[in-house]
Amino acid sequence: MNPENVRKLEAYGATVVQKSHTPLSTEEAKAIRDAYYTLGQGFKVAVEVTLIAADKGLVEVGEEVIAIGGTGSGADTAILVKASTTSDMLGPDKAKRLEVKEIIAMPRKKWWE
Repeated sequence: MNPENVRKLEAYGATVVQKSHTPLSTEEAKAIRDAYYTLGQGFKVAVEVTLIAADKGLVEVGEEVIAIGGTGSGADTAILVKASTTSDMLGPDKAKRLEVKEIIAMPRKKWWE
């Protein structure tokens, strides 16, 4: 990320994560990843950044957050999501599960079209 953009975001109080695991990139998560891709790459990314933030303790499990995702050409998707860690996103404790509450914005044209 451009250092100037990082500086501006941090000046507003944001925590910038530039290097992290990608929880939906594993072979075990392929079916989940592919299901999210049906809603667009940005949707999958928005879910994934929520998982990363919860895994790193930057948001609380169960907290409702707005997550933004997109492609290499920019952000195109915003969702309201109940945060979860990767290990709890589909777990037995319903209070800790990931839950997409609203789709705020999503492109009609998908990356594969």
